[in-house]
Amino acid sequence: MKSRIIALIGAVFTVYGFILCIMSNLNLGVVLVALFGMITLCIGVFYSKIKRLTTIKFFKICKILFIVFLCAEVLLVSFIAIYGFVDNVNYHEDAVIVLGAGIRGDRVTLPLKMRLDKAIEYHHKNPDAFIVVTGGQGLQETVTEAYAMEKYLIQNGVEKNKIIKEEKATSTFENMTFSKEILDASFDGDYSVVVITNHFHIFRGAMMAKNTGFQNVTHMHAGLQWYNLMPCFLRESLAVIKMIVLG
Repeated sequence: MKSRIIALIGAVFTVYGFILCIMSNLNLGVVLVALFGMITLCIGVFYSKIKRLTTIKFFKICKILFIVFLCAEVLLVSFIAIYGFVDNVNYHEDAVIVLGAGIRGDRVTLPLKMRLDKAIEYHHKNPDAFIVVTGGQGLQETVTEAYAMEKYLIQNGVEKNKIIKEEKATSTFENMTFSKEILDASFDGDYSVVVITNHFHIFRGAMMAKNTGFQNVTHMHAGLQWYNLMPCFLRESLAVIKMIVLG
């Protein structure tokens, strides 16, 4: 019975992963979901053989290490999630930085739309702040993310002269580095920024902002559709580990 349940869970996540591959832009998180499903499916199918192997000392150690890794992953994801839901925005910032995300052709995807809607919400409360839209052009994209973001903001009532485009960045680090270069040239002296992204991305976004030299940083989170939670948090947890290890 246990082997059948494990195999069923594996089959569900395998199908879920492949559906995400078709519906979303292909990224590491989507691949990890499909890989998790296939590994779990194999464990269920070969459960009795794997169980016999775990009586051998080497495989018993591997099992313990896997459980430790799994617990650490759950704790890390929990921390990222809790951090992401706690905003500290004060609506007196000088600039807004909206981090780019995948687009389809020249249209913003739902996660990016949620970020931009938060920027519009912020703009209504603090119309004096400049909005930096940052993101270059990636796979399955016919224009830069920044161009698509600017277009969406203008269509929803934000004046073009309040929007600053940064169209070179291909990573969160570059988002912050290139945005800082633009803002340093736009402001004399100190200025404050609020980082807007989906909640799973808030911790790394805020840390990257500070690591690249921003002095006064707050953050404001956007939501995320339920079916993207697992791939986004899996990918983000690895990115956070990379950030911590590499600095």
